Amino acid sequence: MSSDRRAFLQTAGLVTLGLGLRGASTLSAQAPAAMPTDRAKALMAKFGLKCPIFQAGMAILAPPELAAAVSNAGGLGAIGLTGATPERGRELVAQTKAATKRPFAVNYILVRDCSSFRAAVEAGAPIVQFSWGLPSREQLGALAGAGTKWGVQVASGEGAARAVDLGVDYIICQGTEAGGHVQAIRSREETLPEVLAAAKSTPVLAAGGIASGRAIRRALLDGAAGVLMGTRFMATREAYAHDVYKAALTRAKAEDSVFTICFQDGWTSAPHRVLRNRTLNRWEAAGCPPPGQRPGEGEVVATTPTGVKRLRYAGTSPRPGDTGEVAEMAMWAGVGVGSIRDVAPAAEIVERLWAECLNA
Repeated sequence: MSSDRRAFLQTAGLVTLGLGLRGASTLSAQAPAAMPTDRAKALMAKFGLKCPIFQAGMAILAPPELAAAVSNAGGLGAIGLTGATPERGRELVAQTKAATKRPFAVNYILVRDCSSFRAAVEAGAPIVQFSWGLPSREQLGALAGAGTKWGVQVASGEGAARAVDLGVDYIICQGTEAGGHVQAIRSREETLPEVLAAAKSTPVLAAGGIASGRAIRRALLDGAAGVLMGTRFMATREAYAHDVYKAALTRAKAEDSVFTICFQDGWTSAPHRVLRNRTLNRWEAAGCPPPGQRPGEGEVVATTPTGVKRLRYAGTSPRPGDTGEVAEMAMWAGVGVGSIRDVAPAAEIVERLWAECLNA
């Protein structure tokens, strides 16, 4: 990773936070508007939802229990199937279908392992959600053959236009405010208008830095039909994350969410947004050195229940049962983390967020 690229990422993080704060100030001064908006109503009717709140896939951290809870509460839950074997993909889809009769999505990061895709579609996954690319002709054929709806995450108007040409059912507009591995290089506020223009009549979800009902309302007033949320659903009882990680989310402020390339082992091309911790502080203090020169490189910071060693700069977050210095691992979090102050059941979170949006 070049020094120029590193400087860009650090600057982008500061710009993102600044834009987000200015946007919140401007929008909060607007007169109250009727909720839900017409676009939100159309999205809810399209997918049979009670509220336009979609849960992010979040890889292994989004299990069937979480997806079912969000869907049962009237939003749209998701399970992360990136990296799952075909057998595991079928199993997780079956578990989710058994826990909810409402629609849910399965999520795939297209630049990673998607070997369970066809198995998930054949098992009856009602919606497939993609990020970091566009589905192939083969994947589109499988979706069409099964009558499966699909959505895709983009970070530009051009990406949205290409998705529309492929027949996408909904588009996710991500900004650099988002937690986890971040596809975007611009803020959501900057990107959303051009995505909306390119999407035309296709519903657009706003993603990145949204963790409160007020933030949902602002996104809908900006023209989004709904929102995609990850960090807020990480701090739920159902999320497959370590209790130390969940507790850290409830204490964090927006400025504790850092856009960086620190935890790049396992996925070197992906910038990410995490909570500031000791590993990140040591790396920054050393001048943000590249792999091979990082302080504490190769150190084991945690161990899984099966004995797998978690190394300091691995792109892996703490999971239940991990022991050791788990707070020094990557803890994904968007800038909306400052709105999170409790760990609660996912259904309660959905109901609370939508009520706050309607009454803000």
